[in-house]
Amino acid sequence: MAEEMKDSIVLMGCKHCGKTTQGRLLAQKFGVDFFDTDDEIARLRGMSARVLYKTKGVAEFTLAEEEACHEIIKNNSGRKIVISTGGGICDNPPALQQLREAGTFVFLRLDINHSIDRIMAKIEEVAPGVFSGVPAYVLNEKPATLDDIRAILLKKYTERFKQYESLADVVVDIKNAPIEENFKTLLGALQ
Repeated sequence: MAEEMKDSIVLMGCKHCGKTTQGRLLAQKFGVDFFDTDDEIARLRGMSARVLYKTKGVAEFTLAEEEACHEIIKNNSGRKIVISTGGGICDNPPALQQLREAGTFVFLRLDINHSIDRIMAKIEEVAPGVFSGVPAYVLNEKPATLDDIRAILLKKYTERFKQYESLADVVVDIKNAPIEENFKTLLGALQ
């Protein structure tokens, strides 16, 4: 029989910190449903969160993220669930207000440099100053080099870490380690 969760859990943190992977494991462990806000955006808008952000802009993406959070909370009222959020949820107060009704905010804090390394590993310079695999919010800053991209990410993540730390009910230090090891750390922090 699965253990019981005290509250629903909302996982937050920067891109590639393991929110979706750890969220699925948590939901499985506790026998509850798992939701990813980016998946809900795709379901509601018919396109991925990334494509929506790139083609429709920040304002439309923010509205879609708020709607996704509203739908998840409304459709699961009174039920315990696990929710994984997009990396920029900390910049969306209306969405955060929706999620606050769910329960515990958990910040998965992966070392900033590990977060950046994980993103940089997926970026390719296809021509001088032309990149693929770069988050849209970084491209908005018009980086000319890979070093520019790293600097933009460092500045953004330093700001976001402060936001997440102030929002979180629980902060869990995620290591650049196997998934199972981080899951044990997360479970320990929640109990």
